[in-house]
Amino acid sequence: MNKAYFKKLLFMLILCIAAVLLTSGLRCSSHILHNLNIDIDDNAFTNMDISCSYDELVNAADAINADKGQLMTICTCLYDGKISYDNLKKITRPLYVRISNYLNRTQADKFRQQKKIYNSILNDIRYFPVPRSDKRYEWVNYVNSWNNARTYKGNRTHEGTDIMGDINKDGVYPVISVSDGYISNIGWLELGGWRIGITSCNGIYYYYAHLDSYYRDFKPGDKVKAGDIIGYMGSTGYSRVEGTKNKFPTHLHFGIYIISDTKTEIAINPYNILKINENNALIYSY
Repeated sequence: MNKAYFKKLLFMLILCIAAVLLTSGLRCSSHILHNLNIDIDDNAFTNMDISCSYDELVNAADAINADKGQLMTICTCLYDGKISYDNLKKITRPLYVRISNYLNRTQADKFRQQKKIYNSILNDIRYFPVPRSDKRYEWVNYVNSWNNARTYKGNRTHEGTDIMGDINKDGVYPVISVSDGYISNIGWLELGGWRIGITSCNGIYYYYAHLDSYYRDFKPGDKVKAGDIIGYMGSTGYSRVEGTKNKFPTHLHFGIYIISDTKTEIAINPYNILKINENNALIYSY
């Protein structure tokens, strides 16, 4: 067997292997595409399993010239909601384009809505809802209590994050608006006590409950800016009687809600969003 024949045979063998791998890859890729599903009411989305920092998200998006919300949506679809830096880096520009095109063809409205929600939250939230003090070291602590059982008024699940004051005393900690927006709800709720609901210009609803008091006489429709004090952390609620307090330790219940295209209110887990913004806590005098 001469060298020329051997080279030709080797070349043909390489072409065959490449063709098999390409076909297999295309089949695998098509299988992945057909199994992608977007549902903002699904736990993969509402759990907000985000373990990367904001800077890591920006770096991953910039590396492939991607829209951040769109990249997060694709990552949610591919990795069952787990948005980590490692998973983001696995999404190449060709894969990003191919999946984007597929979702725009097959689930355009859901794709548009989910990436808009991600972008809205990223753009809305500028600060952690409880500022640090310039006079004391003690601050707050919180855990991921999403969907934990609650029994007052019947069995239900926890739709938010409880930010506990290291100092268990009502009225000590100021609570600020995390975003620009307007007051859409205010007053007493049996479950939430004195509460404020603020809707951002992007339509995301931010819920602050169990307040000890309000910062001023807010009215529905009043505009607020990110960083404005809206009230003080307390222990109000769990009663129909206005002003009831001390049925639990001092804390802020912080919730985030979105409205689906069918006008259904959907709660999403604030825990990891709070962790991302913990370093954005302002320093106030208290």
